[in-house]
Amino acid sequence: MIQKDWLFNQACEKDVAFLVQQYGVSDLVARLAVMRVPLQEADSLFSPLLKSHLPDPCGLPDLDLALEHLYDVFRHKRPLGIWGDYDVDGACASALLVQYCRQIGHPFIVYIPDRFEEGYGPSIKGMKELLKKGVQDVVIVDCGSTALEVLKQTASEGIAVTVIDHHKTELEYPICRAFLNPQRWDFKGPESLKTLCAGALTFLFLVGVNRFLREKGFFKTIKEPDLFPFLDLVALSTVCDVMPLRGLNRAFVAQGLKVLGKRQNVGLTRLMDVVGIQESPNVTHLGYMIGPRINAGGRIGDSSLGVRLLSCQDELAALEMAQELQVLNQQRQKIEKETIAQAVVQAMGQEDHPFLFLWDPYWHEGVLGIVAGRLKALFHKPTFVLSGKAGLLKGSARSIPGIDIGQMIHQGCVKGLLKSGGGHAMAGGLMLDLEKLELFKDFLRQALQSVSSLPKPFVGIDMVASLQQFKDPAFAQDLCTLEPFGTDYPAPRFLIKGVSILKTLSFGQHHLRLDLIQGAFTYPVLFFSATHHPKGKALLNDSPALLDVVVSAQVSTKWGKQTVNLFMEDYKLY
Repeated sequence: MIQKDWLFNQACEKDVAFLVQQYGVSDLVARLAVMRVPLQEADSLFSPLLKSHLPDPCGLPDLDLALEHLYDVFRHKRPLGIWGDYDVDGACASALLVQYCRQIGHPFIVYIPDRFEEGYGPSIKGMKELLKKGVQDVVIVDCGSTALEVLKQTASEGIAVTVIDHHKTELEYPICRAFLNPQRWDFKGPESLKTLCAGALTFLFLVGVNRFLREKGFFKTIKEPDLFPFLDLVALSTVCDVMPLRGLNRAFVAQGLKVLGKRQNVGLTRLMDVVGIQESPNVTHLGYMIGPRINAGGRIGDSSLGVRLLSCQDELAALEMAQELQVLNQQRQKIEKETIAQAVVQAMGQEDHPFLFLWDPYWHEGVLGIVAGRLKALFHKPTFVLSGKAGLLKGSARSIPGIDIGQMIHQGCVKGLLKSGGGHAMAGGLMLDLEKLELFKDFLRQALQSVSSLPKPFVGIDMVASLQQFKDPAFAQDLCTLEPFGTDYPAPRFLIKGVSILKTLSFGQHHLRLDLIQGAFTYPVLFFSATHHPKGKALLNDSPALLDVVVSAQVSTKWGKQTVNLFMEDYKLY
């Protein structure tokens, strides 16, 4: 297992003083801000307003073609097919289109492919099913960029398709009416669009749709849809698809959390009730409580459950779906725990390899991505986790900074080593024939040889703190000024020296609550997934007399009271 170095982040004192004077914030807020963003981003940090960041939808490639396509569909009342992926981002993007169609009274049919029978992306089977139901126009969200053959055949069947996606593309684009993907090689729009997930791109597209229909006089007889209440879905998709929380994405999440707090989305509200979220929702709730449950349907149950919940208008039906997702998530956790234990055993035999390649024919396909993420974090290596029988393997990959896993998978497809695949720099999915397994592993070894050296893992520390400080209401208010935290904008990390563990409690299936004591002050620290981590297991077996801990801090607000929550990042024996 990898031991991480502890490194202190540095703040330019001149920049800290500037922020204190310019924005009237405390030294703590200014110092943490300087450690995270350049000065030119300070406005978006302290005032993440959507109107200040939202770009013109015209920056989307093929927007004019997509608008003409939808206008023609709406004008002639042809049913719109909505094809989405089975993860949170795909479900949110699909639900956005559903809500828009409902508000203008337009007929639609949603199609979410079965993860296990159809796999990722559009399929001929699904397109023919839509055609049988009278659908000749389809908007595909969160997939489709690499489905060249399927969309070629779809076009020959007379189905007009608009693709809204954010995944890596081929040099050749799919045959479709419009291809809205900022990752296109010929994209010349704002760079900020390249950091958006499918949910955010779909929202921006709908901003363009509203404007286009308004100019066409479409809203003379019906009410123009209000898109602001859609932002809870945009925030959820942005966080769960691990997009960087800077600039536009930060504004989406900040405003989306406010919308979510109003509990206007019936499905999300019922899910929060089932999960037990009573306080004001935050990024942690989205990424670790709501998102995994919506994903659970696609992982081990009904792939359409997520979008059906997110677009549900019936209280009772939403409650039943939320409860079903809760049960599925518990089943997923059990499967995941067993798979991780087996995968760790395999990984221990590959500690001298530049990457982990783990395979078992009986592993559940629905948890492979989660397992890859866990193993990547434990061993700090690019990690591939696959399952499959009958000579065909399917799997997920997760990477570390400096290794573009999506590009490797893309090159594997180009070289004919993979049947299919795609993804981002940090994550991807793939399918390959068992007979080409060793060839693909050889390709990965050669590709990683070109990387001069992998960055050594470390824990970045912002400053030293005491347990007493976290009880100060002013401290909590300062942290609130800097929220929301997330990818590329991490929660503050503090080093607390010389603490003892007063009490250890287990909760959930894998987590620990540690009551720490330092002098006369005690404070709880949560250690998530502790049972998967060697250091977590060590604390279960023995309580060291004294230790230094690194914690991340976030604020929760319940009934108007702010509380600083601490999460274990690492510890060392004193």
